Amino acid sequence: MLWWSIVLKLLHFAEKNMSDYEPSATGKIFLLALEISDIQQRVAEMLVTALDTSWLDPLDVIDRPGYRARSERTIEKISSEILTNVEASNITVEFGEYMVSDVAQTALKEHLNHIRLPLAEFIKEKISGNPGFDFHTEAPTELIAFGEAKYSGVTSSHGRALKQIKEFIEGKKDIQEFPDIRKFVSEAAIQNAVNGYKSYSAAFSITSDDVSEIMDNALNSKFIKALMEFEAVYLIGVKVNA
Repeated sequence: MLWWSIVLKLLHFAEKNMSDYEPSATGKIFLLALEISDIQQRVAEMLVTALDTSWLDPLDVIDRPGYRARSERTIEKISSEILTNVEASNITVEFGEYMVSDVAQTALKEHLNHIRLPLAEFIKEKISGNPGFDFHTEAPTELIAFGEAKYSGVTSSHGRALKQIKEFIEGKKDIQEFPDIRKFVSEAAIQNAVNGYKSYSAAFSITSDDVSEIMDNALNSKFIKALMEFEAVYLIGVKVNA
């Protein structure tokens, strides 16, 4: 499984009470910003993760071949088309969003003890470009975090990530994913999700050198208020050092 990356540097970490922003809220907001110091090394680490199919091992004799077949085309696309042609000065949106998703999962695992699930594209039926959340983790509190990643090479993308989460919740995209992700989380976590106890991760690229300002902008986004009724929100910024 994935080791802790040698090229990811934690730039910013904070934990906030939602009640500081919405008096009736009881959850937490976590802010993490990370910098990729060497894009080629990070790509090599991501390739190891993409090719690692050990997440299939705990599945039963029916689910294992089904998910293996479902994931093969996406794994091939990621390894042959996306990860092998990357330069810091020319990151595509497709690779950028895959990279931001992967970094977000790594950060949540290493800094907040989350369990990272296979990326959504590996466990859904459609090859890449799935209309739904990009990544998922399970927190130590047995809550599923539904994650959305956005990338832009010219502007920080926190607003688009948070707006997409709000729209996905309104469209019940998270609920539609229950049948698949239940196979990769604890029974308590899926039962909590069914009962409405969930959390959300907004992962986004950062282009500004003032990382703290961007994280504050994300924290004060107009789209945050819609997420205050849930147990936790994770704001994860990713900066690429070119």
